[in-house]
Amino acid sequence: METIELTRKELYDIVWSTTLSKLTQKYAYTNDGIKKICKQFEIPMPDGSYWSKLKFNKKFKKEKLNPIFRSVDKIVLTIREEGNPINVDQTPLTIRTKEIENDPDAPLIVPDEITKPDILTIQTKQYWQGKISFTSYREDNRIIHPIRVEKNNRERALRFMDTFTKLVRYRGHTISKQYGNECVLIDGIYIEIDLREASKRIPATTKYGSSEYIPTGEFIFKIGKNYHEKEWRDNKIKIEKHLAKIVAKLELIAKEKNEWKESARIANLKREEEEKRKAEIKKRRDAEVEKFNRLVKLSEQYDKTLLIRQYIEAVKQKAINTNNLTPEKQEWINWANDKADWVDPLINKRDDILDS
Repeated sequence: METIELTRKELYDIVWSTTLSKLTQKYAYTNDGIKKICKQFEIPMPDGSYWSKLKFNKKFKKEKLNPIFRSVDKIVLTIREEGNPINVDQTPLTIRTKEIENDPDAPLIVPDEITKPDILTIQTKQYWQGKISFTSYREDNRIIHPIRVEKNNRERALRFMDTFTKLVRYRGHTISKQYGNECVLIDGIYIEIDLREASKRIPATTKYGSSEYIPTGEFIFKIGKNYHEKEWRDNKIKIEKHLAKIVAKLELIAKEKNEWKESARIANLKREEEEKRKAEIKKRRDAEVEKFNRLVKLSEQYDKTLLIRQYIEAVKQKAINTNNLTPEKQEWINWANDKADWVDPLINKRDDILDS
């Protein structure tokens, strides 16, 4: 969409020279949307009597624009495309609904009589007529419309569901089944659907009698469950008039679920990366600790070697001083030096007995 950039003073001049109805024709905003923008940028707007006074040349008070504004003096407005009724300040559901309603090829009108019925419509009729049956509807891949209404209302329900299914297919989605429940499948997201007839509770007329529930002829169409559950019920506007909004809501639910799945996927990747990073740090730390412990062990071993050699030298000197360096003593000194060489981590002399 094309946009225009204005200053506060420029928008102030516009709102005091152009009515809201004309502004909403030029810019893709509702009346409230323009009012919110003016409030956000502290731009005073004329009251309801201003335009009639201006028209008949009567005196009026024009509120001045305060030049002091503690924010960026930059307003970006979206220009309305010709023939496009969508307002950028409306809810995503309203925008999506209008997009569907403005598609001239979208099947939005529920006919008085079904022509070229969808395969699900045909299968539903065959099921009602007893021509097909399900040993286990959960396991059977065939699908029928999820309709729970009285027999005299089946035709209306079938016309609604046939048009709904055609609109779903037109929008590029499919009707599928998950865990035995009929669903609309949009971008990999299954959303349950259900059409039922409302019931009215009739209290018991006797002391020990039970309440009775009678059908009212009012239809209720439900999509989703739990947090995403939404219902449309017959009232002043029949559910047939809500087809565009129903499909728009289905698409937005699928979009929201996919966005949640994507954010969960990214969060999971980040968590895995963080766990991997921590594992790498732990691996490096463990390796460093192992190397350090090995260093300590070797230094202690070397220190032990020095003590052994000092002792051997002390024994030898004593033997010399006492003139007692016998062949047996010299043999022991040689043996001891061999053991010192075996202990010494700088020599690591092999010892056939100790190494075994």
